[in-house]
Amino acid sequence: METTVLLPLIETACRHLLSAQDRDPFSASYGCFDRRFWGWKLVDFPEATFQRNVYPLAWCLKNSRPGPELEAVLVDSIAAGLRYAAQIQHGDGSFDQAFPHEHSWGATAFLLQPLLEAFRILADLRPDAAQQDSRGALSAAADFLCKHEETHGHIANHLAGGALALYSAGDFFSEPRFRARADGLLDKILSAQSSEGWFIEYEGADPGYQTLCVYYLAQIYRQRPSRELRMALERSVGFLAHFIHPDGTYGGEYGSRRTAVYYPGGLALLADEFPLAASMTQFMLKSIAEQRTVTVQDVDMGNLAPLLSNYVLALEAGCRQDIELPRLPWEEDTVKADFPEAGLFVRGSGRYYALVGASNGGVLKVFDRQRRTNLWNDAGYIGQDTKGRWLTTQMTVLGRPVTTEANSISLEVPFYGMRRELPDPWRFVLLRLLNLTVMRSITLGNWIKAILANLLIVGKRPLPVSLKRTVTFLPEAVTVDDEVTGNASLRLKWLSYGRPFVAIHMASAKYFENEHNPCFGGRQASVDLLNENKTLAMQVTI
Repeated sequence: METTVLLPLIETACRHLLSAQDRDPFSASYGCFDRRFWGWKLVDFPEATFQRNVYPLAWCLKNSRPGPELEAVLVDSIAAGLRYAAQIQHGDGSFDQAFPHEHSWGATAFLLQPLLEAFRILADLRPDAAQQDSRGALSAAADFLCKHEETHGHIANHLAGGALALYSAGDFFSEPRFRARADGLLDKILSAQSSEGWFIEYEGADPGYQTLCVYYLAQIYRQRPSRELRMALERSVGFLAHFIHPDGTYGGEYGSRRTAVYYPGGLALLADEFPLAASMTQFMLKSIAEQRTVTVQDVDMGNLAPLLSNYVLALEAGCRQDIELPRLPWEEDTVKADFPEAGLFVRGSGRYYALVGASNGGVLKVFDRQRRTNLWNDAGYIGQDTKGRWLTTQMTVLGRPVTTEANSISLEVPFYGMRRELPDPWRFVLLRLLNLTVMRSITLGNWIKAILANLLIVGKRPLPVSLKRTVTFLPEAVTVDDEVTGNASLRLKWLSYGRPFVAIHMASAKYFENEHNPCFGGRQASVDLLNENKTLAMQVTI
């Protein structure tokens, strides 16, 4: 499958970006890509990370050979986007993403490199349009990344994005301090990599976000090859290949962040060096072309820029066609891959390909290899007690005891309270009061942000209900034996399993994936029997 399948997707997405941007030169928000802010006026501040969309537009200006009229539009849009980014930048060089006065390290990391690349392209092609004020803004952003840390969690793709941005800024400004800081970030990422090949995303391994992490690391490796980084990338490719599904989807609820977005750029860039990365690239390009996985047509503005930039890199990298490539794990007749540190287990036969997310409470996906369809998509148990409180087994816990026999996997997990909070006017009033007062302090703001992350993503409240799950892998079928044990202090109203859902706050999860992948309606457990007997056994054969 040729990478040229990506070009029409890139061009269509860039046309969408021109509509998202305020291109009125007389507007106070000229150059802003957050149409919610400047157009609908439904939010009270512009999200700065949207400004990284100047890079795909700059790439189109350089590579798609637009006619004179479109070229003029692109030049004006890129220049305006760069100016507006500088306009909304804080004096310390940082940017806001989630709320005013956030001074977000991650947002600044993600913005610096695409803004820098867009400025380079514009300065080369139209030096008259490249405002030199942008240089000062870019240098200030790099300086902020050197002086501050991201404190609300260890998020490998954020660190990798910051490292790439600082290497690029160090080269652009001939500033050793930026490169030294990038070295430190890269060391931090590599030292925390599991021997199983995964990088930490909050609490564990998330294959979807790890493909974005590889996008940044692969570019660093291209600029600064080293034996240590090569070995880390090789381990990463070997890990990530297991989470390509036969139906063309990728990742999902068994990951620490539940993401199902495949970012193709880094793997495509590594394809010449790692044949398995080439196999992944060929298969997933076909999946993108057939719309079997999440594409730029499916994501919102929050993830459009990084996914679109990945398409650009994948198109530039090309795809190997000259050699016989290794088979992907799902294509093998027999598969047995254990990643116990991640709590992920993969099994396959000539009939099926199955993935167990023990770290997330026993998530199970089973695919038909021949038909390349999803047979079972079970994200765990979800339900309510008679007081209306929600509970679930789907919480990430690394190191959860798992028993692996020759043909079975067994685990025991508690149920947890499940948060389902949504924004409301009173919460926003309180948040904005904090944003405008104590959270102007970066230290206090980061402390409150860490509290919010704990509440919405990593916080856990175990309940007196538990699940014992044994998954048995036979040559022609997979069986699931569940035993739910209750407690007199907690009576259930309903309990469901056997369907996809996401139990934590994660904006990058729950995109539409594959029209051939039905959203299973799930099965209902008999809560009357459970409430009466305090135990309930169920079996499913897939």
